Amino acid sequence: MHKPSSGFKGFKENWQADLKAGFVVSLVALPISIALALASGAPAIAGLMAAVVGGVVVAHLGGSYVTITGAGNGLAVVTLAAITTLGNGDMLAGYYMALGAIVVSGVLLFLLGSVRLGVLADLFPTSAVQGMLAAIGIIILAKQSHVMIGILDPESTAPIPLLLEFVNSVEALFGADAGIWKTAGIGLFSLLLLSVFPKIRAQWVHSVPAPLWVVIISVAVQMIGTRLTGASFFPEKYLVNIPADWMSAWRMPDFSGITKGPFWGAAVSLTFIASIESLLSIKGMDRLDPYKRRSNVNKDLRALGIATALSGLVGGLSVVTVIARSSVNVSNGAKTRSANFFHGILILVFVLFFRTLLTQIPLPALAAILVFTGYKLLNPSQFSRIARIGLEQLFLFFFTLFATLVYGLIMGIVLGMLATFVVQVFITGSGLDMLRYFYRPNTLLYEEDEQKFILNINYFANFLNYPRLKSKLDSVPTSATLIADFSNTQFVDHTVMEHLSGYIELFEQKGGSLELVGLEAFALSSSHPLGVQSRSNRTKPGVQRARGTSQAHQLSAKQEKLSEFAVLNRLKYTAWPPSKWDQLVEQFNYFKYRRIDYTTNLLRDLEQNFYALEVSSHSGEFIMKDSQHLACIIMEPQITNLPVFVLDRERIFSRLAQYAGVKDVEIGHPTFDAKFKIKGPNPGAIRAFFTRECVDFLLEHPDFHMESNGKSILIFHKERVASVAEFKLMVSFAREWAQRMAIQSATAEEK
Repeated sequence: MHKPSSGFKGFKENWQADLKAGFVVSLVALPISIALALASGAPAIAGLMAAVVGGVVVAHLGGSYVTITGAGNGLAVVTLAAITTLGNGDMLAGYYMALGAIVVSGVLLFLLGSVRLGVLADLFPTSAVQGMLAAIGIIILAKQSHVMIGILDPESTAPIPLLLEFVNSVEALFGADAGIWKTAGIGLFSLLLLSVFPKIRAQWVHSVPAPLWVVIISVAVQMIGTRLTGASFFPEKYLVNIPADWMSAWRMPDFSGITKGPFWGAAVSLTFIASIESLLSIKGMDRLDPYKRRSNVNKDLRALGIATALSGLVGGLSVVTVIARSSVNVSNGAKTRSANFFHGILILVFVLFFRTLLTQIPLPALAAILVFTGYKLLNPSQFSRIARIGLEQLFLFFFTLFATLVYGLIMGIVLGMLATFVVQVFITGSGLDMLRYFYRPNTLLYEEDEQKFILNINYFANFLNYPRLKSKLDSVPTSATLIADFSNTQFVDHTVMEHLSGYIELFEQKGGSLELVGLEAFALSSSHPLGVQSRSNRTKPGVQRARGTSQAHQLSAKQEKLSEFAVLNRLKYTAWPPSKWDQLVEQFNYFKYRRIDYTTNLLRDLEQNFYALEVSSHSGEFIMKDSQHLACIIMEPQITNLPVFVLDRERIFSRLAQYAGVKDVEIGHPTFDAKFKIKGPNPGAIRAFFTRECVDFLLEHPDFHMESNGKSILIFHKERVASVAEFKLMVSFAREWAQRMAIQSATAEEK
């Protein structure tokens, strides 16, 4: 798929598609921007200004491609708290002081992008972030549900009391006048329309977004009712207020509280939530981008900072990247940043030329849009999905949710992070080790072959050190092959597993591959592949093997692929073979000074009598312990007088003391003798075994280490865990080698 050009060339090539997408997005953003401004305690124009400034500025300065910027759902709660706190009850004064905090927040966002701290978003545990977003949804629900039924000023202000007070607001309706009943009716009808909209089959209905239908219908009711009754159908206080002289009412933000704690508390809160909401949205949109472009996150943060500061100066809310409107942008064919620019310009046109129409929108209809938005943020259907990943993740989700409702957004996510760490300490029983290894480099990346990279992850891999892992992942071309080896890792949390699943998808889309190996010795916290994995949770391999089947434990993704490969290639697969296979491995000199811990992933070819398996072994103990994980082939050829030998490129000989001082055996083939070294006690038998056909065959294939003990042959490619592709390569090599030896044996018998 041809990627759209960037810059002015891209604008010329794609302006029509981007204009169409921008127009649709502006229709969606218009009512939502007004609703979010009102939910924030700010004038309606504040949300519209955020969309205008965000669209124009970020489209030119940002580092993402198909995102839409404007007022965000998550910031409504923070902005309302800032206006209420800074104004000491005076909402207008609080609004102007909050604008000052918004300008400062923009500067802080710019600084975050300048020092490349966009990566900090990756520190937050997935379940805690989901709990925080769900809490934001509940807070929006708690406030806007009252407005939706015509109660503009409930007594409570905290989220939980507001939810409990909703029963009182419903009871108050029964004694209310006709004006409130009409507003409640349009609010409830709007919520019903949003709920059933996806089930409407008429295609022409879906040509207009659901929030815009709510606005069209509610404005139509207001205008028709006003004409029929001769007075405003809905009371004036229930209509959007955009003064005709809104520009003349503008004044500079109030920075008088900049030396006080509440002002900086508001600025930091706005910065924190804006950065988190934006970074999560940017990452999500990179996965939805049909051209799979990767955003420059830090550049986007700088652009959002500039846009937020300018928005605050002209009376607008903070500017963030919003995933819902960005999704609409992609689904309507946007190709470049110009769609965001068109969306901002079109909203400005609506404000300048259609202000009178906007003032006919009933507030309960907009509140219904926010109630529906809050419900989607809460998303009760995600509870069961999180529980399938692990009950500890469901606990962390609800812990962060309630902590956010009780203590606020910043304390909520901080307590969520702390709870996540405590849970991980409980799972591993290694709290001190986790803290000690946090300061140590735990990743090693190297290029083993051209376009083939190996990434070793050691100790622990959790949300705290994920940025270090991410920097390595980002440095590998997505068109390359990357093997992430967790053989020496003790613990991998859900946050890391979820991020890795995104990278696996990204590599596949770009023509490369990312495979996770070494996870077989871990225990999933659940049957979900993204669940927490910890060696401390695992039943000992000996117990697994005593059970005798691979069903004794949940198969990893690699084991499932090996199982499928075995079925397709007439092989017998056992995920956890019994201990007798340890003895089969121990007979080779390579393992003479190593202790076999366990063997896994046994593939047996019963026709040609060879076995492929992975071996976990170690030498030394305690702090001197040296663990190794190796994938190998064991062949039992039906050959009389199989010679004892070792074949390699000299990397193994230093460990095999019995061959010290033994001369190399020259086969008589210059290329082969230069490439490989062979040692053994009987040079004549070795030369007879390595015929010209065998030599040619070995030269045509990748380098393998071979060791014969006179009865069977040990073969392996690399001294590490193998990927599924490498397993297949070894099996293919063993089959061809077995066929060559069978032919060679038959020829020798005929002679």
